[in-house]
Parts: sequence; C-alpha cells; structure tokens
Amino acid sequence: MKNEETKKYACPRDMTSGHGCLGMECAAWRWAEPKWGPVEDRRGYCGLAGKPDYPLNPEHEKN
Repeated sequence: MKNEETKKYACPRDMTSGHGCLGMECAAWRWAEPKWGPVEDRRGYCGLAGKPDYPLNPEHEKN
C-alpha cells in the first residue's frame, strides 16, 4: 500500500492507544518496490504483519 493509505489502519503492535499506522516512519515498515522514484508512488507493507502473498502494485509486477 502507499504510505498515505496506512493512516486508515490500526497498528498491530499498538492496539490500545488508537493511533494509526505510521507507515514509512515505523521501524517495521518494509518497501515492496525498488527504492527509486518518488516516495509517494512507492508501495510497502507492515513487516509485523508478514510479507503479503499478493502483488502490491500489479503494474510494477509486469515490468
């Protein structure tokens, strides 16, 4: 998911405070795409939740 999308989700580590996911500001954040290009266009995932089995960006997977 893109970094701005993470704000909609609760953090699996911090369920009591009600804070949303910190996205790329969290130490557990993992980038799923190469580290070039604008950050707002790149996708990643929560490392605490495990690596996703589905493509995060189907358009990127084609290249």
